[in-house]
Amino acid sequence: MTHPDDDPEMISFELICPECGVSNPENAEYCLVCERDLRNTLLFLEDDSFDLEITTDSLIEYRKNFWGTSRTGKVIKYPLSEISNLEFGSPITRFKFDFNGKRHVIPLKNENMKSLKQVLNKILD
Repeated sequence: MTHPDDDPEMISFELICPECGVSNPENAEYCLVCERDLRNTLLFLEDDSFDLEITTDSLIEYRKNFWGTSRTGKVIKYPLSEISNLEFGSPITRFKFDFNGKRHVIPLKNENMKSLKQVLNKILD
């Protein structure tokens, strides 16, 4: 069995579609299943109480129900140009930021925190 790192020609399916949850090739412009435009999506994270999408200009929070099994329909969009004072909590994984004069705290799984920190540091520098 080969590993993707062993074969440079193997395609990585790490871009998750925020609409249907299907993994797509990293450079996909549209989702393979639902055809959602993925050109602005830099990262999509599935977590326990919400899903989080990072686009070229926004952080978008999709709320889930109490059990984390489905989305509630509530979507909160934070323009990246309007968030400030970012903190990546440790050892408790909490992503904190200021938006519209209020402090927001988002709990994250450890692996999601690492991915979020990496992407936000690249696009906000």
